[in-house]
Amino acid sequence: MYDTTELRNGDLLFRNGIGYESRVVTGLSDGKFSHVGIAYHNGRQWNVIHAVPGENEKDEPEYLKCEPISDYYCNSRAKLGGSARVNCSDSIANIIAERALQIVNRKILFDNNYDINDTTELYCTELVRLVYLAQHIDLCEDRWHRIPIINTKTHVIFPEDIWNSPLIIKKNIFDIGINKL
Repeated sequence: MYDTTELRNGDLLFRNGIGYESRVVTGLSDGKFSHVGIAYHNGRQWNVIHAVPGENEKDEPEYLKCEPISDYYCNSRAKLGGSARVNCSDSIANIIAERALQIVNRKILFDNNYDINDTTELYCTELVRLVYLAQHIDLCEDRWHRIPIINTKTHVIFPEDIWNSPLIIKKNIFDIGINKL
């Protein structure tokens, strides 16, 4: 079990995955993390709301998901984790987590085009940016990137761009399986 006593709804949960895509993201961003999600407590357990490709059951569409924190940080998906709190009130953080859950419940697909201008599909940082920006909290500011290997006409936001926001309080970085959240 992960120690979740310090979590609140809306906290940001980062990880560095074990796959090729994760190495590409951390390499292009020169960062520690390749993925980010939003903490959400459903009344029974802590979950993570996030957008990720390749982790759904076979033949299922790549919908955004809300899954237990233990699945999010399992060692078959991640080797490094981190947590951060956005500098906002508990009530705003709760609104953000609820809004993220509403988006998941709408069965939104993962955005394989990484198009920040189209919110009919979302990638991980795009989801985080969208729900916080709706509360007038811009976690990305001017930290955007054009990636020539991705067929996109827009800018891409990396998890590291959010991790480096002056609006977050970094709480914890841990190796999966060694330190617990």
